[in-house]
Amino acid sequence: MDRRKRNCANLLSLTEEARAVEGYTEEVVEELEKKGAEKVLVLEGLRLYECPVSYITEDTWEIVQMIRLLEHTGRLPLSGGWADQPYWFVEAYGIYLEECERWQRIEQ
Repeated sequence: MDRRKRNCANLLSLTEEARAVEGYTEEVVEELEKKGAEKVLVLEGLRLYECPVSYITEDTWEIVQMIRLLEHTGRLPLSGGWADQPYWFVEAYGIYLEECERWQRIEQ
């Protein structure tokens, strides 16, 4: 699938409403048809008309890297225990664990 077909970095210049659709309106349907946008991914009730990687910010990649380091080394980013870690990191790790469990259930 090529970059235009996946609408990487919103090459089709879709509006925010048409990039990630929870419910179709006449305007969104018209825009998608006019610009030749194809559904790239469905996540439960959300339909993406843009490559999902486009939504991942540099900050998100840094968090992913920190979680991968934790998984491989068993060491937390800051000295001390979980209570000494920033709330955003504890929350991000919780989301990561929930997603891992969800994908394990799907694969079974």
